Amino acid sequence: MSADVALSCRDLRVVRPTSGFTLAVETLDLHRGEVLAILGPNGAGKSTLLRSLAGLEEDADAVTRSGAGAVTMVFQRPAAFSGSVSHNVRAALLGRELSRPEVDARVRESLERFEIAALADRNAAALSGGELRRLALARAFVLRPGALLLDEPFDDLDAAGQASLSLDLRRAIEETGVAVAMVTHDLRRALLLADRVAVLLEGRLVQADRRDTVLDHPVSPEVARIVGMSNLIPGRMAREGASRWIRVDDAHRVPTDVETPDGAEVWAGIRPEDLKLDVGRGEGEPIGKGRVRSVVNDGVAVTVAVEWAGIEMRTVLLAGRGLARSISAGDLVSLSVRHDRVHAMPRGDGVRQASGA
Repeated sequence: MSADVALSCRDLRVVRPTSGFTLAVETLDLHRGEVLAILGPNGAGKSTLLRSLAGLEEDADAVTRSGAGAVTMVFQRPAAFSGSVSHNVRAALLGRELSRPEVDARVRESLERFEIAALADRNAAALSGGELRRLALARAFVLRPGALLLDEPFDDLDAAGQASLSLDLRRAIEETGVAVAMVTHDLRRALLLADRVAVLLEGRLVQADRRDTVLDHPVSPEVARIVGMSNLIPGRMAREGASRWIRVDDAHRVPTDVETPDGAEVWAGIRPEDLKLDVGRGEGEPIGKGRVRSVVNDGVAVTVAVEWAGIEMRTVLLAGRGLARSISAGDLVSLSVRHDRVHAMPRGDGVRQASGA
């Protein structure tokens, strides 16, 4: 096992005979000081994989642990013992050969790390949902684990609570060098923390790599949608001189730098942030005009749905600036995209043509 790997699994298999579900993961590593975000649709096996890494499934013997520290898990619905907040954190160290001053120091450090030191004497049963999540993380970090497994750590928190906890968790990971695997349905939160991304589909690990590699080069349209590459355009590869294009129809095409044989049927994948409303700034190559279908402003970003070549595509603008202040449904807009921001994936059956899902 590599020195930077805190936890790894090989040939993991978990079978659920009653439901017919099988989780099969050939290889997966958790690296020290990094966050692995585990993504996938409901029922893909994300929580089962996390429980397997924690040794809570029958096939946990397929998981090989290094000697770098404990493996601990924080569940989706964290619970507290009766007693004070500090007692809850202290209880995690029972049975360990530590002096009283060492225990006191570690408990204090962990409470301060997650900003609940002021709650040390409060009854843990009286904590709010956000405070309880911070307590669960403090209880996990007081063990100084080598690997930490988080199941939906931001569930039921409001936006402010998610943002605050994300920052504190990122800081704790950097300070301790713990390896983290995190299951979450919140793509934005996952990508804020993740160094690596693993995608599960129907119990199979279909892609695991550096975060930006998975975001920009998903292996399939299904993975593309999961990681936010919502613009999927059917076409055929074509070459004109030194330029490569994905031709949609006689009037529409998008540039690409992907090396794929001419005539091959592909999906062109474009992340919303890479599709530009061309206002003369030279942001990529023009691909024609589209009609705005809808505009949704959440106060931070404006998501614009545009119909182009009979396909609904999405782009994102910064709220309150430039075109975002004036654009509305029905407007005719010019679109552009950089050739190096257009991904191409082989086209097969079973994927809807319309994008923006």
